[in-house]
Amino acid sequence: MPEGQGHVVGESMIRCMLFDMDGTLLFTEEANFVAYRRAFAEEGFNLERAAYQRAFGLRFDAMVREVGAKLDAQAAVRVRDAKARFYPESFDQVRPNLPLIGLLRSVRAHHVTGLVTTAATTNARALMAHFDLAHLFDVTVFGEDVEHPKPHPEGYLRAARLADVPTAQCLAFEDSASGVAAAEAAGITVVRVQEAP
Repeated sequence: MPEGQGHVVGESMIRCMLFDMDGTLLFTEEANFVAYRRAFAEEGFNLERAAYQRAFGLRFDAMVREVGAKLDAQAAVRVRDAKARFYPESFDQVRPNLPLIGLLRSVRAHHVTGLVTTAATTNARALMAHFDLAHLFDVTVFGEDVEHPKPHPEGYLRAARLADVPTAQCLAFEDSASGVAAAEAAGITVVRVQEAP
């Protein structure tokens, strides 16, 4: 893993930088919405934009509850599979956060880097491949890798363990309230990212 000095934030030396994906490194809300709307439609559920915007960033099971879809276990699997199938067709709707990706590329020489996302592994890996990001991360934590999604700190705690860096020496980049809460609960300093209008 990368070695060298880090950056000082407060009184801590930052040795590891952890990045959320959806809404942080990549602005994916529209692409996700389009793919999920198609997937839910196959089960007879009309996904409304406002409901999805409220649920954006939540792990699949929590998102389904938030948007009000009543799915049994088999229907949920079908929606997840259909979403994974449709999602790459919407990648033209994704905007990369070029300044933050530039920062990620520049810090790799002297920092451990990690991805901490609630996204399903299949969807996240497809996005990472499409935007040539996979090689930029030393550690990855996907939605299926944790029992408790954000705002629970499990994902960030797992990433810090994988990186072998104390949480006090990590810095997280997040866009959502649940993501910020997760990182802070893990004892990690957070930089809040917002999409430019």
